[in-house]
Amino acid sequence: MKEEVALFEVLVGFACNNNCRFCSIDFEKRRFNKTTAEIKHDILRAKQSGAEILGFTGGEPTIRKDIFELVEFAKMQGFRTVRIQTNGRMFASKEFTEKIIKAGANYFKFTINGHKAKIHDFLSQSPGSFDQTIAGLKNVKAFGRTVEVNILINKQNYKFLPPMIKFLVDLGISQFTLIFPSYIGNALVYKDDVAVKLSEAVPYIKEAISIIEDYELDKVVTVNVPMCFMHGYEKYAATELSPMRTKVVGPEFDINLDNKMKEEKRKAPQCENCKYSLLCCGIRYDYADLFGFDEIKPVPGEKIKSPNDI
Repeated sequence: MKEEVALFEVLVGFACNNNCRFCSIDFEKRRFNKTTAEIKHDILRAKQSGAEILGFTGGEPTIRKDIFELVEFAKMQGFRTVRIQTNGRMFASKEFTEKIIKAGANYFKFTINGHKAKIHDFLSQSPGSFDQTIAGLKNVKAFGRTVEVNILINKQNYKFLPPMIKFLVDLGISQFTLIFPSYIGNALVYKDDVAVKLSEAVPYIKEAISIIEDYELDKVVTVNVPMCFMHGYEKYAATELSPMRTKVVGPEFDINLDNKMKEEKRKAPQCENCKYSLLCCGIRYDYADLFGFDEIKPVPGEKIKSPNDI
């Protein structure tokens, strides 16, 4: 049976103009990057897959000298959406922003680490990056294009999730993805700076979601947060409840993201007593390595077999 793909993401390489403490990529991998020809081959594969959305990710795709050529090539293939996942710094240039939009990019997924430069720049390890990223966000919005924001939840920013949401809403953002990171690569090296327990962060995640609900915004989902932590907010546990139907190809891998995320999660013995056990895959293995399974409290009740029953 043909693999169903909604989003085909091309990881163009690991080079980046930030060195984020929470990044799952090891700094030593930065030398692995694809050629223009290899990426065009991936774009053609994406078209053959039937995906309607073509995504460029990294590393940081916007620092490539061939990025305009690649975006234009993707547009020529007829994708409904050509998406750029980015730290946003290059978009501080209005000329760059206009050029990449004219080339065909029409959806932008910014990663923003804090609502103040002190937090964001500490995490990115790039002084001035906050101001550049926010300027970039404003430039993209000025061209009338959609911007979604990824927030990587960590020790430095989790208590500020509610004001972060309000700050970003004031900038016109209506779509959010709240991600608990993978503690591999840089995130493991800098674990003392970034690692935080789910039980500590979840109250602030819920408060942030409540704000998004109050504003009646377009989208909010969480990634890597099991449903047993999300009482009253279970429907936002996106990776558990609905397939992402995403394929990612990079310099070293070719993966179905749904399968990959399931493979990397672990269940505690007590999970078998949870009413969500048939839907939930547990917590990431690297999170379990750091914090163990003691936080996991099974939710009593009859086993739920379908997300529609939540």
